Amino acid sequence: MEDKQSWDWHTDLKEIPVKEWESQYNWAQDHMISPDGERVAVIANVDDMSFSICENGDLWDLEYEKIWNLKPLPSNGFAACVCQDDEWTLAVNGQVWESKFDFIWDLQVSLDGSFIGAAVQADSEYGMVVNDEPWDALYENITGMVMGEKGATAGVVQVESMASADVETFKKGIFSVALNGRPFENKYLNIWDLSFDQDNRKLCWGVRLDRETYSIAVNDQLWSSRFGSVWRPVFSPDGAVLAPVRHEGKWRLFKDDALFWKTGYEQLWHLCLCPGKEKIAAIVAPAYGKWSVAEDDSVWPLSIDTMIREIRYSADGTSLAAVVKDNGYWTLARDGKKWNLPCDKMFNPVLSADGSVAAAVVEQKGHFFTAVNGELVTGPYDIMSDPVISPDSTKILVKGIEKGVYKRRVIAL
Repeated sequence: MEDKQSWDWHTDLKEIPVKEWESQYNWAQDHMISPDGERVAVIANVDDMSFSICENGDLWDLEYEKIWNLKPLPSNGFAACVCQDDEWTLAVNGQVWESKFDFIWDLQVSLDGSFIGAAVQADSEYGMVVNDEPWDALYENITGMVMGEKGATAGVVQVESMASADVETFKKGIFSVALNGRPFENKYLNIWDLSFDQDNRKLCWGVRLDRETYSIAVNDQLWSSRFGSVWRPVFSPDGAVLAPVRHEGKWRLFKDDALFWKTGYEQLWHLCLCPGKEKIAAIVAPAYGKWSVAEDDSVWPLSIDTMIREIRYSADGTSLAAVVKDNGYWTLARDGKKWNLPCDKMFNPVLSADGSVAAAVVEQKGHFFTAVNGELVTGPYDIMSDPVISPDSTKILVKGIEKGVYKRRVIAL
């Protein structure tokens, strides 16, 4: 996780001209900003079929045939998928991994930046790589790739071959879950929504057993209950497995294969566990077409007519925010109350550690702004990245490009 204490929270404004990069190279695109706001990087076309990364105006030493999926890292560097001599790999801060593949995608980074993983293809087979160490075994297909915070990787893999339109083989189950490249024993009709426990030693996932029957598997052990459908299960801090399931005509929350919340909903999904506290939140539909948020089976006094996209707690668990679309506009709802700030788009919020501040990038009429506790504090910008709240919750770091100039601002709250 980012060491925010060591960042520069005292300089009000820092600027880097980025518009001039477009004239220095054939083109420059995909502006990415480091978490601390000190560095900006772009993919630059430096010559015919020759690309590099321009970081704060300086090119990385190496050039490549192709680059994509440029991504900032928690260490305030950058990584990107690169291709040279028709082989794909990962470049991290200009250093290229030794492992090479026919293709690489779905770049994933742990919160502290210690582990970087991705999905890979080699010789028409698929797997994963983490910190330049690829799986020993590859498979005919892979989907649903995940990486845990301690570097474990897993994915849904095809372990049985089948001919085109071979329905009978498909019905018997051709998919399993591979953990660090090794498949579990059981095969299923479908698998999705893999989740690690905190120690990266256990996995849980949703399975489809036949055309109409679903359940939850924990380290390949099926729950005895059968459901009409399931959403993504998650591990609680005590090791229990929580899962939204379709049961007796309603969506309900189960815990370790037993009914946990008493209420049945028209929909229940996107579980969010409160850090350090025994609180659970979920996006729910108490009635058809009416959305809200439930905490410990108690529904907010708020009805949203279109959708709720994201919910998240503050680090101390005192505040819960939800990105909602209601009456044709996006906004943020916090602890059951909507901001009076209609937006064309709202990005995922950030909350201060003590829950007192909520901030997010929003879009209005094609321009981007930063909103804090329901008020616009800066903008408009042409490009913005997520704001960062200072450790003491008294300042906010705003990062964006305005009229060809990248501006790093620190604003007192």
